[in-house]
Amino acid sequence: MGSYSKFENNFRKYAGHADQSKAPKVMIKEKKITEKWKKNIIDWTTYYRRNIHRFVQHYFGVQLYLYQILWLYFMSISETFITIASRASAKSWLIALFALARGVLYPNSEIVVVASTQKQAAIIFGKIARLRDDHSNIAREIKEYTDSQNKCVCVLQNGTTIKVVACSETGRGERSTFTIGEEFRIMDKQKFDSIVKPFAYARQTPYLKNPKYSHLIEEPRQILISSAYHKGLWWYQETIATIKMMLEGISAGFIAFDYLIAIKHGIKTKKQIQKERATMDEITFMEEYENIPFGENSNSYFKLDMFRKNRNIKKAFYPLRNDILDKKKNPYNIKRVDGEIRLVSVDIATRKGNVNDNTIISCIRLIPTAKGFLREVVYLESHQGEHTGKQALRIKQIYYDFESDYIVLDLQNTGIAIFEQLAIVTKDEERGIEYPPLTVYEHKSLSKDLLEELKEKTLGVNAIPVIYPILASSKLNSDIAVDFRDKLQRGMINFLVNDNEAEAYLIKNNKEYSESMDVYLKTWYIEPYIQTELLVNETINLEYSIVGGNIKLEAVGTARKDRYTSCSYGNYFASILERDLIKPTNNNLNIQNMFRFRQPQLRKR
Repeated sequence: MGSYSKFENNFRKYAGHADQSKAPKVMIKEKKITEKWKKNIIDWTTYYRRNIHRFVQHYFGVQLYLYQILWLYFMSISETFITIASRASAKSWLIALFALARGVLYPNSEIVVVASTQKQAAIIFGKIARLRDDHSNIAREIKEYTDSQNKCVCVLQNGTTIKVVACSETGRGERSTFTIGEEFRIMDKQKFDSIVKPFAYARQTPYLKNPKYSHLIEEPRQILISSAYHKGLWWYQETIATIKMMLEGISAGFIAFDYLIAIKHGIKTKKQIQKERATMDEITFMEEYENIPFGENSNSYFKLDMFRKNRNIKKAFYPLRNDILDKKKNPYNIKRVDGEIRLVSVDIATRKGNVNDNTIISCIRLIPTAKGFLREVVYLESHQGEHTGKQALRIKQIYYDFESDYIVLDLQNTGIAIFEQLAIVTKDEERGIEYPPLTVYEHKSLSKDLLEELKEKTLGVNAIPVIYPILASSKLNSDIAVDFRDKLQRGMINFLVNDNEAEAYLIKNNKEYSESMDVYLKTWYIEPYIQTELLVNETINLEYSIVGGNIKLEAVGTARKDRYTSCSYGNYFASILERDLIKPTNNNLNIQNMFRFRQPQLRKR
């Protein structure tokens, strides 16, 4: 009696409550169900299924902008639908809203949100909680909601489930009547085809058991959403194929929005967009905000496909941070392998304030193989042209943190002034040490005049000969470009993965990253991966022409090429070392003759 009385009291307490999630649900008795009542249910259900945007507005009580109404409607009438939308277009929020509406209108649906990582997919799932908290009728439809690191599942009162799954082996075997792909452009195509597509099955409705209606099988649905990206990847072909199906009258749909939608509806301000544009390269802004896919043109010397399989390095190198200078060794270094050689390659900015001219420092590992050195670009950082003394200090810091063997230095313009600073004792006030002077590495590929000039500019005593200068000419630039392209095509140069894959790797393998709430620390960890993306964008944006029998590369418009220059210079010097060390008899690297890094004694100040 006690438990019944408690139930009866709660029923009375919340009867007629304004919050529909608390108001008791009154069961309709069968004798009260008239034919007219049944017909009204059928009519309203049919109406709302055909006008899902009105269901969202009328029942959920969610106000929508016109573009959101159109978006919801076209998604609801398409078996396959793709949305390509810029940042801040509220795409994740709207997809979560659509999943809830679809789940309520179609009982016992199995809705699966899938992305390259669990965390990425959970972005949409997190919007469900916000919608539940803001709208009481959504809250009353939710029976269970679990949002944890290992499980994200929302169960509705009518038996529909909404869950999050990663596009990986762990997701194999899931079932779905409605699949939502979040940022599908960064998913692995092979995994998507072999793991995600087999999820689909037709919703098992009771009417299928009636022979009269057994032929009315609901087709499983698929929605893919993303921002724009490079044309050379699978997402673009999938999008084009969907647009063609739509134009041919097949049940498919497509919609796209750029950043102007966000400005029109106050999601972003013009000033915000201007600031973000100023800090991005031209291609990234074009893709992420203007919603224009980038594809190299016929004059591009480097193709996106050359980088596709070469972006496979998950662990980046990091120099010492200021807050851990008390460490004797750099905890972010990468363990050397036998015979490994390391380079720090530097392209020097001409002058401070020129937005199209940055100093780029690249860290490259040379791993010996039977085919030669496998290059691994494990770190890049960018600086707008600072004082030559500051630039020299930063180069030395990274050189010693990386335990590098050589510095490859752009000698053009202010490069010679940087060399002079490197060739003297450098005082590091922050770290409380002094770096010894460094000087030119005397190699047979360098002219005697250049060697003599650089020796004269070396004022430090007992300078260490590790700097290989690049004094580029038309012929040398052409040779550097040809060699870089060759190594890309042969798969002999690898780069860091994209920032989304990096984030998944760091969450799983780096406790400091996964547990920290410090935005600046997280940005510091992700930065090398973003720099790598900028490197790829710069490189495939370079157009070539033949001038005097040499290849000439030029950046299009206001684009840069300093990251390309830094990495290609390092690659070129790696090829020089490669030729020196390969035995003519068997083409194997002569490991015994390799230069091995020896950390010099740094003087404490």
